[in-house]
Amino acid sequence: MQLNLAEVLNESPQDFKDSLQRSLVALAAEHETKIEVPSAQEGLKNLVKALAEKERVVVLVDEYDKPIIDNLDRPEVTADNRKLLQNLFGALKNLEDYLRFTFVTCISKFAQVSLFSGANNLKDITLSPKYAGMMGYTEQELVAYFDEHLQAITQARSTPGQPLTQEAVLAEIKAWYNGYRFSEEEIYVYNPFSTLNYLDEQKPKSYWYASGTPSFLLEQVKKHPNSVVPLSGVKAEESELMSMGSLAEIDLKALMFQTGYLTIKGYSAVSQHYQLGFPNQEVREAFTKSLVKQFAPIDTALSSKLEEAHDKHNLTLFFEQIQAIFASFPYQMFIKVQESTYHGFLLSLLSGMGLEVAAESLRSLGRVDLLVQLPMTTYVIELKLDSSPETALAQIREKQYYMPHLRQGKKVGLVGLIFSSKTRNVAAWIGELLDEQGALIQKLLPQVKQAESDQTDQEDP
Repeated sequence: MQLNLAEVLNESPQDFKDSLQRSLVALAAEHETKIEVPSAQEGLKNLVKALAEKERVVVLVDEYDKPIIDNLDRPEVTADNRKLLQNLFGALKNLEDYLRFTFVTCISKFAQVSLFSGANNLKDITLSPKYAGMMGYTEQELVAYFDEHLQAITQARSTPGQPLTQEAVLAEIKAWYNGYRFSEEEIYVYNPFSTLNYLDEQKPKSYWYASGTPSFLLEQVKKHPNSVVPLSGVKAEESELMSMGSLAEIDLKALMFQTGYLTIKGYSAVSQHYQLGFPNQEVREAFTKSLVKQFAPIDTALSSKLEEAHDKHNLTLFFEQIQAIFASFPYQMFIKVQESTYHGFLLSLLSGMGLEVAAESLRSLGRVDLLVQLPMTTYVIELKLDSSPETALAQIREKQYYMPHLRQGKKVGLVGLIFSSKTRNVAAWIGELLDEQGALIQKLLPQVKQAESDQTDQEDP
């Protein structure tokens, strides 16, 4: 029998009780039996015993925590729903003779909720290496079972002079959807939902995020704007990962791990600490886009102004505005962050401006960090952290990231962009503007403000 608590009403304790009892009656009907359900606890006992007359029962419970997390802003409802859940799961303890096994899934785990205090025969396998590859596709499974789809993508996206290899497609899928790790062992899995959608649509997108992101995660970020938002470089003990604290004060680090926004990146057997980070590009971009909407909403008038500045190659004005927007973010969001985090924030900003932007587009010699398509110009942007803009621009030239965009009836801009981990903002940039044949038209350099220029002229001997 399978009971999905995401499909049970929970807006009030009475709604939850009535809906749960109806669900048990419906489950019995699916198995061609009838039961008495004076309460959810008694109904579950009666259903298991009735089904066990044929064979021992397997109980699957999905999203058991939903009646709690849906009502975090209403403590009285949460408390009553929690009590009902405790009674329901407590009933399982006395049904061992009728059960083959029980499997329960959830998003969150609160230390002080104790939903399973009565069902102490259940074992938590969240961080067990034995089951670490169970909740997604491994690399071997992806190649073994989806080879036909991988070949189809390779053929569909190859162009004359720009063949796309299967290795490149696998690298793209890995960057977007792999990286989930659930134990101290180095076993990584792909998000199955997003991977299947990618294989069907043959292009990378944030499929998982669009399917229904837990809204309570962002609500908690809003409630604690001065807390450190653990985007990367976070360490935690097992006890910290496995409990989000109390209902009144939720730990953001544990919350982001349990909701899938952070995953295990490394483990130290000496200190017994886990290193956490974003699992992949899909999750990083999805979360940073949400944070951008929360802390730096883009004004429509500003979007038009910046798009015009970009297309007129006035990158000084453009990056000055980007600097102003980055300065509006709480500094706690950038503690120990990596280059990929700045990449995600910039991508979210550009997308929020309504620009046609692509991230890490595949090329035969590497990956383009950002590709911005404007009516008259295509910009190829290479982003680096704590480096030099000359190094970033040289990489665009060396890897020939711009070649597929020549002879398209538009100019092509090459931009080396640097962020500073010290200032947590744009530090420097330089660029070049090419005609559609690839010939250099002009250098794109930061413009010195007139007042500064006049002062410099007066100081010159």
